[in-house]
Amino acid sequence: MARFGRSFVQAATQPQYAQGLFTAAQQMGAAPGRRRAKEEQQKRVGMLRDMGAVERADYMASIAETPQELMQATAAKDQAVRQGSLTSLRGLEAARQAAGTIEEKQRIEEIMSRVAVQAGVDPTTIAGRTQAEQDAETNREFTQARLKNQQRQEQEAAISQAYYNVPAESREQFEQNVVKSGFGNVIDELKEDKARDELFQLQLKNAKTQAAENTAMKKEPLPTSSLQDRINQANIDPQLKDQFLSELAEVKQPDFEAGETWNPGERKQAETALESLNRAVRAEVSKEVGRKNAIRSDIRTLEKQKTNPPTKAQIDEQLEQAKKDVVTTGFFGGDVEGDPVLVRQRATELARLARDNQINDLLEQRRAELGEQAITEPVETEEEEESTQLTTKADQIVGL
Repeated sequence: MARFGRSFVQAATQPQYAQGLFTAAQQMGAAPGRRRAKEEQQKRVGMLRDMGAVERADYMASIAETPQELMQATAAKDQAVRQGSLTSLRGLEAARQAAGTIEEKQRIEEIMSRVAVQAGVDPTTIAGRTQAEQDAETNREFTQARLKNQQRQEQEAAISQAYYNVPAESREQFEQNVVKSGFGNVIDELKEDKARDELFQLQLKNAKTQAAENTAMKKEPLPTSSLQDRINQANIDPQLKDQFLSELAEVKQPDFEAGETWNPGERKQAETALESLNRAVRAEVSKEVGRKNAIRSDIRTLEKQKTNPPTKAQIDEQLEQAKKDVVTTGFFGGDVEGDPVLVRQRATELARLARDNQINDLLEQRRAELGEQAITEPVETEEEEESTQLTTKADQIVGL
C-alpha cells in the first residue's frame, strides 16, 4: 500500500499525467449536457416530422438565430404556400370540369381565381375559362346544325327533282323510302302537284295521239284548261302565278266552232310553249317547297338556340344593368356594389331574356313567311340541379 501511494504521488507530479486527469474529469462533467442536447435534438426532429410544410417553416423562423436562417425559413414558407395553392388549383379544376351546371362551374372558377394569386399564377388565365368552353360548344352545335340543314336542303331538292321522273309502278315504293328517310313532308307537298302534272301530261299525250291519228289534225285543240287549273292550284308566289296565267293566255288556239284550224307550224309552236310553261310551273313548285323547308330549318335552329345558355359577349352586354340590379346595403347605410357571382348570374338572366326576345321576333317573322300564325309557347329551360357534393369538395380544397 505504501508502495502504491508513493507511485501515485510520483505519477501525479508529472505534467502529462496531470493533463490526462483534467481531460477525463472535463469529459465526465460534460456527458449529462450532451445527453440532454441529443434528446432535445431528437425531440425537435420528431416535432418537425409531424408538422406540415407551412407550419414547419413558421417554426424554423421562430427559432432562427441569424438573418440567413430567418430568410431561409421565410423562403421555405412561401414555397410551401405556392405548392399548396397549386395543389388546390388542380383539385378545383377537376371539380369545375365535373360540375353539372354552368353556374356551378363559374362559381368554382371564381374560387380558382382567388387561389391562383396565392399560387403565383396569373388569374386572367383562369377567369372566363368556363364561358369560353361554353361558347366553343355553342358554336360547334350551331355549325353542325347549319351543315345538317344545308345537307337536308340539298337532299330535299334532289328528291323533288327525282319525284317527277319516278315511273308510276315504282312511285309507291319511292314514297315509302322517302318517308322512312325522314323526308315525308317533301312528298306530301309535291304529291298533289305531281298528280296535276301527270294529268296535264296525259291529256297532252292524248291530244297528240288523237291529232296524229286524225288526218284532220288541224282541228284538234290543246289542253290549256288543265294547265290553267294546275297553275291556279300551285302553291307558288301569287305574282308569279299571274305571270304564268298571262303567258298561258298568250297561247292562242283557233276558234274551232267558227271553222278555224291550225296553220302549219302553229300547233307545234303552241305545244312547245305549253310544255315550257308546264316545266316552269313544276320548277317553281319545287322551289317553293324548298323555300318553306329552308324556313322550317331556320325555325328549328332558332328554337334550338333558345335551349343553349347565352354567350360571353351577350352576358358582358348586360353586366352594367346587372350591377344596378344587384346591390347590397353597407354598414353605414347606402347601396354598395353587389357580389360578383350574383352580378354574373343576373347578367346571365338578362342576356338569356334579351336573346330569347330577339329569337321570338325572328320566329314570328319566319312563321309569317310560311303563312302560319305566331305560336306562343312557354320557353323550356333546363332544370338546374344543385351540385352540393361538388360545392363541398371545392370548399374543402380551398381550405387545404
